[in-house]
Amino acid sequence: MRSRFMFSFVLASVSVVAANPSVAQPAGAVPDNDVGAADIADFGARGDGQGDDAPAMQKALDSGAVVVTIPKGVYTVSTPLRMGSDVTLKADPEAVIRLADGAGRHAHIFVLTNKNPGNGNANIIVQGGIWDGNNAHNHRGEDGDRSGYTGTAINFVNVKHLTLRDLTVRNPDAFSIRLGEVEDFLVENIVLDHTVIRPNQDGVHVGGYSQRGTIRAIHAIHPNTPNDDMVALNADDDVERVLNLGMRRGPIRDICVEDIQADGAYTFVRLLSNESRLENITVRGVKGSCRHYAVNMNKWRFPAGSGDIRNVRIEQFDVSKAPDSEQAHSLIHITLMVRDLHISGFQRSTPSEASPARTLLLDNGCTNTIQEGDGPQQETASLCIPHGSIQDFWVNRSPG
Repeated sequence: MRSRFMFSFVLASVSVVAANPSVAQPAGAVPDNDVGAADIADFGARGDGQGDDAPAMQKALDSGAVVVTIPKGVYTVSTPLRMGSDVTLKADPEAVIRLADGAGRHAHIFVLTNKNPGNGNANIIVQGGIWDGNNAHNHRGEDGDRSGYTGTAINFVNVKHLTLRDLTVRNPDAFSIRLGEVEDFLVENIVLDHTVIRPNQDGVHVGGYSQRGTIRAIHAIHPNTPNDDMVALNADDDVERVLNLGMRRGPIRDICVEDIQADGAYTFVRLLSNESRLENITVRGVKGSCRHYAVNMNKWRFPAGSGDIRNVRIEQFDVSKAPDSEQAHSLIHITLMVRDLHISGFQRSTPSEASPARTLLLDNGCTNTIQEGDGPQQETASLCIPHGSIQDFWVNRSPG
């Protein structure tokens, strides 16, 4: 009990995320000393890729150990691994945890999730491992099926102080990592290993009532992946769709997204709002090419000019359109209402003659104030920057 209390206290002490997302801090650190550790092998997990290791692994997670370790091996799981509060799960970098063939039967199936999304969990850390959704043998349910399989590999809902670090996520049928109602969280050093391509195959997908988080060092290792948003912050998602079952619409605030790289990603970053506020967002350090958007703030199913997006920083981009991209889509696409949007250091590495796609399109049907650097503000309902880079640009800048 003493080691559990001390771990929780230390984690809470270091998991403060600043209100300003540009200086967001980690949500936790893996303990140096494996006090109260449990190895899943001691509970009967074999790691030979043959039998079902889920019961043995769950026994280790339920044992009361502060740290649970997964050694190198291939672990097939037919039911999700469920983590309770105050637990660290440390997997060998070469440990593969794979969803069993045909296991994706209903909405509560994931490779890894938290134990109590209803009442909530706290102080959860996951480090290491290759988390395999095995989408070749697990297909998501049909939209309209309220109990269908979502296709998500790693799912955490209603968690305070969450850290996911040094993970590889392989072949989900939808989202690699899905987060909702999370506070004070860190997702870092994530490899997206998508060799079997599916629609809506996001990297890190964040839903409503999430705040104070850092998402950084997200890298796709295959061309043309992910096949949807690399990072999505969706305050007003379609939560009736099968891939969003269990999520809620609600505000998202105080999030920093940095250091994401891909070659031919569908979209690097998606920001979506209709009625729920999305605010205090920094996106910086994006590098590579995309097939559709570098930053997508389109209206989706909502009227143009809807949305409540405030205080967004887009910084230090070095991006281009992929050769087989949708050239009609601008690198920065805005049809939602946004206030205090600042774009700086946005470098377009492909010459305009090589790609006719526009650098920026603002067309939200509203009266917007536009300002370049410290120059005068101008009013417009529609603006296009057809080519080139953007160094210092404001949309609807607040006075002072």
